[in-house]
Formats: sequence, C-alpha cells, structure tokens
Amino acid sequence: MQQNHISIFIPASIIAETKDLRIRTYKVGLIGRSAAIFKVDRIVVYNDNSQKEDVKFISDVLTYMNTPQYLRKKVFPITRELRNVGILPPLRTPHHPTGELHEGDYRQGLTIKRTKKGTIVDIGADKLALCKEKLSVNKVLSFKVAKLAKEITIVPDTPDFYWGYDTISTYKNLHESIQSIKPKPDLVIGTSRYAAPITSVLDEVKERLKGSKHTAILFGGPYSGLHDLIPSQKEKELIDLEVNTVPSQGTKTVRTEEAVLSTLSVFNLLLNSE
Repeated sequence: MQQNHISIFIPASIIAETKDLRIRTYKVGLIGRSAAIFKVDRIVVYNDNSQKEDVKFISDVLTYMNTPQYLRKKVFPITRELRNVGILPPLRTPHHPTGELHEGDYRQGLTIKRTKKGTIVDIGADKLALCKEKLSVNKVLSFKVAKLAKEITIVPDTPDFYWGYDTISTYKNLHESIQSIKPKPDLVIGTSRYAAPITSVLDEVKERLKGSKHTAILFGGPYSGLHDLIPSQKEKELIDLEVNTVPSQGTKTVRTEEAVLSTLSVFNLLLNSE
C-alpha cells in the first residue's frame, strides 16, 4: 500500500475539564505520544469556543515534545506554562537519538549563526557542526551528517523514515481549519460515538484509505462532538466518512486522548494490512 500521510485534528477544549497545569500537560502528552507511536505527520489544534491561550498551550507542549532533548532548553524559554514538561512521556522516535553520532546519521539542528563558511548548527554533538549553505538563523531544521572529522560537516536533508510530527495552531474553528490547511487532505474521516461502528463499514474504509495520500482524522471535545462543531450544511461537503472506532464502549464517555489512541490503533492496522 502507498504511503498515507495522517493528520489529526484536536480541539483546544481537551484541557478545559481541569485547571491543574500538571494534569493539562499530561493529557496533551498522551496525545503527542499516541501520534508518535502511530506515525502521525501533523497535529492540527483547532479552536472549539475555547480560549486562544489553550490553543497556544497545547501547541507549545506538543512542539516541545517533538523537539529533540538536546535542543529544548535552547528553543523553549522557561515559562509558567511549561514548568511541568518533566512529566511528559518521551517519544523515543528516530529524531530523538540517544547513541553516538556517525557519518550518514540524520539529526535535527538549531541554526546558531552564519559565517563566511556557511551556517553553524547545534545538532547535539560535543561540538557545533558546519553546514556550508547560508540558512536562516534560530530555526530547527533537519540535516544529514556528511563528515565526522575535526569539523562536523552536515547538509540539509530529511530522511524517508518517520521523523516526528508538525504541530499547527489555526486558532480557527474546525471546518475553517480543515479548509485552510495546506496541502488539503483528500480523505476526511470524522469520529463519533453516534456513527456506524467501523466494523460495519470496514470494506469501504479500507477502499478509501487505499486511494488516499493524505488522510485527516477529526476528533471532537469533551463538551461538543463533531455534529455540534460543524454546521449541518457543511458536514457532507467536509467529511467523507464518519465512524465509531470504540463501539459498545463500557464508559459513558471516551476522552479525546483515549479516542485518539483507540482510533489511531485501528487505522494503523488497516493501513498495514494486505
């Protein structure tokens, strides 16, 4: 099966149930961890009548998680909102390396300054690396280690294996967020407890996934489901399929972070089945 890029749309209201900053941080961390396990390419945080500060908080925590440990202190200033990031689960993805550096390795790096030779970059090694291209300063970019010698030489490059997720904060509502995202998904799947169980439409879901290069999966919040968030006249033109990925649930509600894990697990099986 061809590679299918996955985006998930998360409401800012996932943290509205508690004011405890530690619990809020952990809830967001569960979503980031699930996204990394199942190779989500993009997490879109939309505004479902929440505070803009909530959108920013979720985005900041997700971006912090996705940033390699050796760059975090340089990229993120210490703020009240991020004071509990120590409880976040590690992603342990390929772009968060723990071993020695070798030629041919890929690293994310922070561009420090430009010189006559090119750009000085921090890639988490025992010394700074040199990229011979002139790059924008103070950006986290991906590189490949070209040479290890007295001087570490790197070139801009991104591997063809999973390299973490991008986080996008639109500050818009759900249907505006879907329409504004580039590239636009060619398959949009809504999740709802009121939809048909995914087992009853499995063949259709599999067939649609086969023909998709970029699938978006939408999640509602603790107070509003998708039907509350998208105007009824817009629903059919925005959502291609709607499924229930937790049929016969044993609890009254399924939290968004739980729905994300359950749903991505199901779609991972479908995308990797023959």
